[in-house]
Amino acid sequence: FKTFDGDIFYYPGLCNYVFASHCNTAYEEFNIQIRRTLVENIPTIHRIAIKLEGVAVELTKDVVLINSNRVQLPYSQAGITIERSSIYVKVVSKADIVFMWNQRDSILLELHEKYANQTCGLCGDYNGLQS
Repeated sequence: FKTFDGDIFYYPGLCNYVFASHCNTAYEEFNIQIRRTLVENIPTIHRIAIKLEGVAVELTKDVVLINSNRVQLPYSQAGITIERSSIYVKVVSKADIVFMWNQRDSILLELHEKYANQTCGLCGDYNGLQS
């Protein structure tokens, strides 16, 4: 993983983890959790749960759920757009959040600088310091 502040680390755990969350504020605009399982003895991201401004998005390799309802891609509603390409699933929010997953082991999260010093989870606190 690479944190918002540029620190790189490997984390092979198989539990549910908070990848990144909007913290230290009265209203949580986003929360992204990942679940890993072993595929051919390699830790692989199996499920991603994303909460964006009160909307629950769940991604697995084959299914996308919005508020527990299966949706077809491309999807665009309530300020959230989800699309699938040949190499990734991309989620974009009107809250300046871009999330991409290659449906295996790689994820990318881009946040607007307005979230600086307001994040927690594996991606860090976005304070500009590698620690």
